[in-house]
Amino acid sequence: MSVSAGTKLPLTAAQREIWIAEQRLGEVNRVFRVGEFLEIHGPVDPALFEQALLSAVAEADALHVNFVEEHGEVRQVVRRLGDWSPALVDLSAEPDPEQAARRWLDAAVARPMDLAQDRLFAYALLRLDADRFYWYQGYHHAVMDAFGSLLITRRVADVYTALAEGRPVPPSPFGSLPELLAAEQEYRDSERFTEDRAYWTERFADRPEPTGIVDRPSAVPDHYLRHTAGLDPDELTELRETARQARVPWSYLVLAATAVHLHRMTGASTVVLGLPVTARLSQVQRRTPGTAANVLPLRLRLRPDMTLRELLGQVGQRVRELGGHQRYRAEDLQRDLDLPGHTGTWYAPVVNIMSFDYAVAFAGLPTTAHNLSSGLVGDLTLAVWDRRDGTGLTLDLNAHPEVCADHELAAHHERLLAVLRALTAVDPALPIGRIDLLTEEERAAVLAVPADVPPRTEATLTGLFEAQVGRTPDATAVTCGELSLTYRELNERANRLAHRLVARGMGPEHVVALALPRSADLVVAILATLKAGAAYLPLDPAHPPARLAHMVADARPGLLLTTTTAGSDLPTAQGTSVLFLDALDASDAPDPTTGLTHAPAPALAPDHPAYVIYTSGSTGRPKGVLTTHRNVVRLFDATRTWFDFGPDDVWTLFHSYAFDFSVWELWGALLHGGRLVVVPYEVSRTPGAFLDLLADQRVTVLSQTPSAFYQLAQADADAHADTSRPARRLGLRTVVFGGEALQPARLTDWYERHPDDAPLLVNMYGITETTVHV
Repeated sequence: MSVSAGTKLPLTAAQREIWIAEQRLGEVNRVFRVGEFLEIHGPVDPALFEQALLSAVAEADALHVNFVEEHGEVRQVVRRLGDWSPALVDLSAEPDPEQAARRWLDAAVARPMDLAQDRLFAYALLRLDADRFYWYQGYHHAVMDAFGSLLITRRVADVYTALAEGRPVPPSPFGSLPELLAAEQEYRDSERFTEDRAYWTERFADRPEPTGIVDRPSAVPDHYLRHTAGLDPDELTELRETARQARVPWSYLVLAATAVHLHRMTGASTVVLGLPVTARLSQVQRRTPGTAANVLPLRLRLRPDMTLRELLGQVGQRVRELGGHQRYRAEDLQRDLDLPGHTGTWYAPVVNIMSFDYAVAFAGLPTTAHNLSSGLVGDLTLAVWDRRDGTGLTLDLNAHPEVCADHELAAHHERLLAVLRALTAVDPALPIGRIDLLTEEERAAVLAVPADVPPRTEATLTGLFEAQVGRTPDATAVTCGELSLTYRELNERANRLAHRLVARGMGPEHVVALALPRSADLVVAILATLKAGAAYLPLDPAHPPARLAHMVADARPGLLLTTTTAGSDLPTAQGTSVLFLDALDASDAPDPTTGLTHAPAPALAPDHPAYVIYTSGSTGRPKGVLTTHRNVVRLFDATRTWFDFGPDDVWTLFHSYAFDFSVWELWGALLHGGRLVVVPYEVSRTPGAFLDLLADQRVTVLSQTPSAFYQLAQADADAHADTSRPARRLGLRTVVFGGEALQPARLTDWYERHPDDAPLLVNMYGITETTVHV
């Protein structure tokens, strides 16, 4: 120890933030423990090991302190450690020494440390047999981070080796705690500190929202969840080779994989990851055990048409910039930007890449390192360990227990590994939006049609709908305001209009553009287009004119079906005729003997197009996607075992018919004999009014994006809080989510308000299914 006992020293910035975080808890907490164990392969001499460890601890100033608060100021006080020695735990006589060791280690790392009273480190040597030992190291994060712990590990190994070989012990390489404090103060008083502050505050002046895939936790936990997996040595070699070909460090692929995962899961174009750094730029900092680590935001912009090579280039540029400004504390930035305080960092998930040379040996005995705890977890933290010891790459995904359950954490972990493996295998010139991210299990689930559900391979939507008309002709099919149509009436109206379309030359392989307001006529027009054999192109009149013009020019519809009001400002392509539904004349009327009961009879096949829908244009330009009758029929065949839709169900046509979720809503009702409630546009944009509609119409099946449902849930909470209004029960039995990642924790309050009529919640984000139990 280079500092006299009783000396009072200030805290480093990192120590101060940990101390503040622990004080917020109001009690000593295990989440600030960091711990690992080193597996030593061979016969360790316990006496020499103890001698080496005592020597290293005596040299490390950071291990001799406690924290005291006097007159509103926190200081670290150097103490005499007194008599202590590492515990020697002999487990060799246990029936299962490995299992006994794991139990001992779990209990050890769970024991909290009092910053004011306790020794802030703990060591033990566990003997499993004569040739296998575990060296346990545990610290309070306020005195040691992963880099500092490695310095001590190497020093103990060096001293042990010198003693075992009868050589003089080399001088201590450690810097002193006063030197570490002086280096930090010199930085905070320098122009570099001012420059770093300017860099960070300018780069994040817009305070981008975190791109999380789980909810923000509300409190610091007393434990966290962990799921561990990794890449074997061959896969790590492949990862390194892919990185070499792309001329980047392999760690950039891990960061890119995490960013792509978030981008594809949430649709966000801006992704902000938390990136831990050592924050040790000087020689004194790099040779002094202690805690200095920092977690800074890595901001990336992604587009589906961006190639992996472009993304890796951006990652490299941003990491280099971040590294040049890494000593500026994340907590200072949070205060600079006046960001709301919460558990963990403002940005998430955190991706902690630790590529340290752990190939240490004790007098020739090789070792393998295992992490037990890395300190506080905000929501999700991915810890990636490259020990450089030939064991491959270990990936620990840690989670706050409030934001996900064990099985959800395992699913997140599996997906992250799948993305990393996908990026390792693809051509760097491939756009990230085209990278296949499905796991093998997901692909099998998506492609499989349940064995007990015979696929309707030769069915068309119109054929299935007409069969439903035959089964329930007098059941209500569509409701829109005061208007209701039975299945027979809807079929007759669609047949009449289909004959008009055929008379205009429409049929299979033709496209009919629909530009209609939300109404029963919209449902009639969609059915009529398909009965004529054509595919419909939805043109939402509320969409920007430039988007509509591009779609019309690209798809080149043969006919535009609209109203005189909606079609007044719509673009048309050359060769496209216009039919106004509200201005039809007698010349367009079908043969009255066939127009009501029979549709035209085009040679319609399952592989004929049913509709053409355009993407959002996030890649710069909307792209048309053609979907066949077979595709839509198969969607309901493949998901039939997940649901039990039937004629008693009431659905809403909530979404724009230019959004593909509307296809699920429309045919979910009409192919199962249910009732479709057309939601007026104004109601769809007013959560309170929509909530009233759900109650009034006794809707049983609701399809929503998570963000829309969160607004509905808030309107529901407001309605329950308004004691002047009578309580209203909903009839929902199924809510189907899609389009965005679902955060189940945000639905807890909904279930608490609806304990007797809580629906089954199903997340069909992308093409995967997860039943959510809140």
